[in-house]
Amino acid sequence: MTHDTQGENTVGIGELAARTGLPAKTIRYYSDIGLLPESGRSRGGHRRYAEDALPRLRLIQRLRALGTPFASIATVMTGEHSLADLLTRELDTVQAHMRELTWRQGILRTLDDCPELERLRRLALLAEVGKLDEAHDRLVRYWHWALPTGLLHRLTRAVIEGAVPVPPATPTGTTVLAYAELHALTSGDDRRRQPQSRKVGDVASFYSGIMDACTLAAEALVSGCPTRRAEALGHFVRTYARLSGHDDAPAFRAHLRTRFRHSAHYGSFPLRYWQHVLAVTSETPPRSTATGQGHLAASLATLHELVAGLPLAAEYWADSDGTTVRLAEEARGSWHHYTRRDHSE
Repeated sequence: MTHDTQGENTVGIGELAARTGLPAKTIRYYSDIGLLPESGRSRGGHRRYAEDALPRLRLIQRLRALGTPFASIATVMTGEHSLADLLTRELDTVQAHMRELTWRQGILRTLDDCPELERLRRLALLAEVGKLDEAHDRLVRYWHWALPTGLLHRLTRAVIEGAVPVPPATPTGTTVLAYAELHALTSGDDRRRQPQSRKVGDVASFYSGIMDACTLAAEALVSGCPTRRAEALGHFVRTYARLSGHDDAPAFRAHLRTRFRHSAHYGSFPLRYWQHVLAVTSETPPRSTATGQGHLAASLATLHELVAGLPLAAEYWADSDGTTVRLAEEARGSWHHYTRRDHSE
């Protein structure tokens, strides 16, 4: 440390290099890009730095050792962000990168472990979901298109949060393929739009009732409480009854049961959608049942089974002619084999 002509204690590059082990040219570079501002020059024209230059330089050195970008370090040096803020942001960035790499690893493993013809089919599917954020945004856009126009914003948001799945942190071959099949389904020419209604109030009441029933069903799944299951079923049936101007009577329940059975044939768009979502999210809803990624799939599967007596998420589905189709799947959607049997009521 020397005393310069302006009466300030300053330090030169040589001393900073000796005390940090950094090359002098590296310190000059940090100075040139604004991370370590000069406090002045010596009579000989050499750079001089203020007393806090050494701790600042050591902080820069340690952050660079962690791979922190210069732009991020600069926000700490200028006081724009605290060190704690910087570390939180960097952790978020690293976790996002790890998620992307894990997903890519899952895709590559799924492509690696299959016959050549199947590999080409999977490649066409998986190429559409290689970038998770973009894939997620496409599903959100689908639901904005599919939901009735004029639906309240809070209901639209709630439905989308529950209907658009987020792949798990450690995807399996089943997860990866199901997510890809889901995107192919919602981008196909036969994609389905929700029924539109002229009465906006009826639409809002219907979706609000469905969401409430799903919340009750999710709670019943977590708790295993039969009373809660019955409450969820009653709320679900009454929601459908109100929309069609009926009461929740045995005749209406029989009608709804038949309707659900007929809609649960292989090839049904809603059936395939929720089956793929269940494969992505698993059949267990999150503990928080107010909202949650994918929680509608498990809830709707439960409600469907309570109404129709057919497990939407299982491997037995009613076909349109009253028989049952057993779907045996290898890695969800890669190939299908069917065996028929009579369905008993």
